[in-house]
Amino acid sequence: MDWQLLGWLAVALYLAAEILSIASLRKPRFPALAPYALAGGIVLQFIDLHARARALGSVPYRTLSGSMSLFGWMLAVTCLVLLLKHRERSIGPFLIPFVVIFSVAGVLIPFRPTPPRPETSGALFALHVTLAILGYAAFALSFVLSLLYLVQSRQIRRAQTGVLFARLPALEAIGGMNRTAVSIGLVSLLVSTLLGAAWAERVWNSLGDAKLAWAIFTLAVYGLLLWMDRRGWKGQRVALLSILGFGLVIFSYTFVNLYLSRAHTFR
Repeated sequence: MDWQLLGWLAVALYLAAEILSIASLRKPRFPALAPYALAGGIVLQFIDLHARARALGSVPYRTLSGSMSLFGWMLAVTCLVLLLKHRERSIGPFLIPFVVIFSVAGVLIPFRPTPPRPETSGALFALHVTLAILGYAAFALSFVLSLLYLVQSRQIRRAQTGVLFARLPALEAIGGMNRTAVSIGLVSLLVSTLLGAAWAERVWNSLGDAKLAWAIFTLAVYGLLLWMDRRGWKGQRVALLSILGFGLVIFSYTFVNLYLSRAHTFR
């Protein structure tokens, strides 16, 4: 299929972005070419996702391979935003591998299109799902940045930064990138939740679902994180709260979907 070729070309560009990022990490004067390779991969993967959506007749989220590919694409978009906004190219080698992993999974997992159900069609549902996955992707990168913050902080306290972590941005810069990732995720998930509530009221005539409750809980945790961050609550406590928030995301995406949600699992 043509979309498989596009998917592999996107993966190749993501791998090139990772290699260029590592080269830039080892040699600070190396040209900052990684964002261009990342942007090229984003364009090709978008065309790939569009082809999948046309084959499905709805968003590619309805298949496992499409879900993995869409998540990888959202990771790539968020990663590019972080690289361009903060201009800290040394963070790329730690974030881009996740883009590669999910994008490769999206190509390797068999693509089995099934006829779309009426309730999972339409622009409202598509936008709801797309923004939700963007929010999850941003929170995933926030999780990685928080881990890097904790490891870097520990290395600095022990005066053992080493060659690899010596190239990382200052703790304040990592905290700033984490703040940006959380902001993207919070806005995306908030809008997605509002759209999902409107969609559920129209399709199910009810909002009584565990998925909505856990989404609101997750929004509250990340909203508290940003509020406390603006009030000077920085450092390890923010990183730990970000990790806790991502734990809620994973719990909601797995356990809640499988066992608690009565009508929010789409297979």
